Amino acid sequence: MFDEAKPATSVHLRYGFEHTTDGSDEGSAQVGLIVKYTYPGTYFCAIQFPPSGYCGLQELANGDKVAIFSVWDKGPKGGPGAQAMATGKGFEASDFGGEGEGCRILGPFDWNINENVVFRVTWERELTQFSEFDSWQICCWANKSFIGAIRFHAGPNAEFPVRHLLSFVEDFDRRRGMKGMEHQRAAIFSLVEWPQLGELREVKFTKVENGLDSTGTDRTHAGVIPENAKSNSPQFVLSTGGVRSETVLLNNAVIWESQD
Repeated sequence: MFDEAKPATSVHLRYGFEHTTDGSDEGSAQVGLIVKYTYPGTYFCAIQFPPSGYCGLQELANGDKVAIFSVWDKGPKGGPGAQAMATGKGFEASDFGGEGEGCRILGPFDWNINENVVFRVTWERELTQFSEFDSWQICCWANKSFIGAIRFHAGPNAEFPVRHLLSFVEDFDRRRGMKGMEHQRAAIFSLVEWPQLGELREVKFTKVENGLDSTGTDRTHAGVIPENAKSNSPQFVLSTGGVRSETVLLNNAVIWESQD
């Protein structure tokens, strides 16, 4: 019998901006992602935009490299759900379940270590209503590659598609016997923008400390590249797995604040 999986702990960067969400009819956000260390079964999420979705790079369990863009179903029960409206060249759309239900667009994307891949998402309220709640068109790009567009249906607990921005690194290979926490995954995140909310003001580090993720919490790290700490374009390091960290950050630790 194999032992229970011991994955690398999921870690996040949570971005705080000058203003709060204004509920406008359209918006955009971007984050640049540079993978430094990877291992099969890793998701480097450039932009998670609750409550609707996320996008980023993955190295699958078989070593294949892909880009992914997912949107959850948040509309009224029995409604049409998230729907792919367009897909980029080489990308395919499918429904997913597990951690909620929704629509994903995924395809081969030959990313490399130390390569900067800038993800951008846009959202726009649609004029056509499918229920008493609005629907939105959410589009995603990786550099100049169009990944796709997905229709997001708002619902009683998600009336607006984007409330926050964060990035994360996740070990998603949770098969029994896997020891993902022994292998480092790390990335640099930069070029963080949400123009409608003004300047980036604060970045917090969080991690999952329960369930299977609890075994590797002392192998996590986050910080700011020193030479960029006081600049207007800081770069943030996020790492999990591998050797134990000399300094273990607490949950919700502020790793950067604007000097303005």
